[in-house]
Amino acid sequence: MPIVLLRLVNRITRRSWRAPALVLLGAFVAGWLLIVVFEEPGADLKRPDEYLWYFLVSGTTTGYGDLSPTTVGGRIGGVIVIVAGLTAGLVMFAELTLWMGRGRTMRANGQARLHRRRHLVMIGYDRERLRAVIGQLRADPEFAGTPVAAIFWPGELTGENPDPDLYDVVAYDETAYERACLEAARTAVVVGRTDDETVRVMLGVAAYLRRKGETSVHLLAGLHDGVRRGEITEALELISRDIETVDVDDPAVIAVAVRNPGVASIYHNLASTLDTDGTLYRVDVPDDAGEWSRIDLSVFLLHRGSTLLAVGESHRPNARFRLTLEPDEKIRGGQSLAVVAPARPDIPWHDL
Repeated sequence: MPIVLLRLVNRITRRSWRAPALVLLGAFVAGWLLIVVFEEPGADLKRPDEYLWYFLVSGTTTGYGDLSPTTVGGRIGGVIVIVAGLTAGLVMFAELTLWMGRGRTMRANGQARLHRRRHLVMIGYDRERLRAVIGQLRADPEFAGTPVAAIFWPGELTGENPDPDLYDVVAYDETAYERACLEAARTAVVVGRTDDETVRVMLGVAAYLRRKGETSVHLLAGLHDGVRRGEITEALELISRDIETVDVDDPAVIAVAVRNPGVASIYHNLASTLDTDGTLYRVDVPDDAGEWSRIDLSVFLLHRGSTLLAVGESHRPNARFRLTLEPDEKIRGGQSLAVVAPARPDIPWHDL
């Protein structure tokens, strides 16, 4: 029996804050019993709410004096409360301070467990790319408050998180996905140091999500080598057909893919189209050519096997091109067009 009791006490007091907490609890009960037994009937101090106030005030040695025991037994109970507050209370406060400091250090070094939902998880830490992607996301009101967690490989981050206001960091180990709350993420972007590593890491990500029974996380695989894109895409499709590939060289493209699941394939399909059955041409509209509806001109080009992709504001080399169609938009002489066609289009401007 004594061995069992010792084991129980050891288990309870194994954490340093539990022993002072037990002392304070014991002082609370002992003081209450002494006051209830020895204080005069009807004394305010015998009321539970008043005693709780007295315990807090006396245990912290504030001593307002609005309540105090008047009997010897009650004063012994008061002494127990004061001594427990001076000793166990200070020890517990010190342990709390140390615990908070350890928590901050663990969070800054990527060792803490996060508590996030609907966040972005970047697996593969590159500070400049990550900052650029976050900057693009913050420009969208829907994603302005989206938390970001970055899982970094060993040696990728030395010291503490340099941007704690922008993102959290998580050190890569066997518990990294759990500590990053990967199963609760909105999007997970895997950027390996090589494309082969991206495939291996994505395999682990997909396996983890399957174990958690989670299928709604949007998965993006960042690729470095455009030449092997088809090969890597096929390997990723064996893991899951829902994995999108995206080029990691342009943070703006990554941000667009994060905000709009499925859009990454549009970029890829456009590039593939330009590489196989079409080329992107810039066509300047003559100054005296006239004016047309953008929709009418688009239909005219479609009939000739060409696609109007964007409209530029002028003939200048650095003219700004716009993809979106404005209401009742007109195209006039002096503007430029971005057209996808099998050959440079020959447009009879004055005969349209």
